[in-house]
Amino acid sequence: MSRVIAVCNQKGGVGKTTVAVGLAEVYALHEGKKVLLIDADPQRNATSALAVTDPEFTLNDVIYGDPDNNFRVPAGAAADAITEAGEAWQIGKAAPHVIAAERHLAARERDQMLAREFRLRSALSGVSELYDIVIIDAPPSLGMLTVNALTAADWSILVTEPRASSFEGIGEIAKTMVEVSEAFNENLQVAGIVLNRLRRGLRDQENWALKIRNTYGDAVVEPSLPAREAFALAHAEARPLMSYGRSANTSLEPMKLVARRIWEGSNS
Repeated sequence: MSRVIAVCNQKGGVGKTTVAVGLAEVYALHEGKKVLLIDADPQRNATSALAVTDPEFTLNDVIYGDPDNNFRVPAGAAADAITEAGEAWQIGKAAPHVIAAERHLAARERDQMLAREFRLRSALSGVSELYDIVIIDAPPSLGMLTVNALTAADWSILVTEPRASSFEGIGEIAKTMVEVSEAFNENLQVAGIVLNRLRRGLRDQENWALKIRNTYGDAVVEPSLPAREAFALAHAEARPLMSYGRSANTSLEPMKLVARRIWEGSNS
């Protein structure tokens, strides 16, 4: 059964893309699953991390629609924009496929056409079934691109850091999820809340991590992900952690555990 998972938070800088790309690496390169990562963020950080450069078509082209057909988005239109991750990712069991973002994608936030919330869902019709998992890296906002991601998804992952402002962000995106579920996607469920960039020994972070766990209970996916410079380095060099050899295993192990629990949770 294919899973479509939107990785979200309305606040930037919490490592949302790190989690999306990390999950893509684990599922594709380590577990051999067929993975499609959709970069729905105009900042295109996931596109860069997966070493995709100068794609012929992007997500912007997909959800812009067909000018010759009243800008409707044909079912399955996403297939035209799928490309493979870059050469550095051609290792392991199977490189993830990518639908890239571009800066002009930001213009889609201002679209006013009818049924604009369903454009990504329509584009993925018949396409998502070709993959074991589709991961959508949503932008750090509560705009139309995030609504499209949640409307297209079966599950959502909320990524946060253990600090006050990020805790507030969980409540905002959770409220948006409820509204999207009621209005556009009654099947949407929460796969979990991922605590990212936890630094052990920092009392403030540990206190906020405890508050998040006490507030959201079993929705928090364990283990939390520690702060690791290895992820920042890998993204800057557009390489998977796997390409660094055994030294990367320590950094990747918590991500593997999180990926396994998300997979099991979305199969229940």
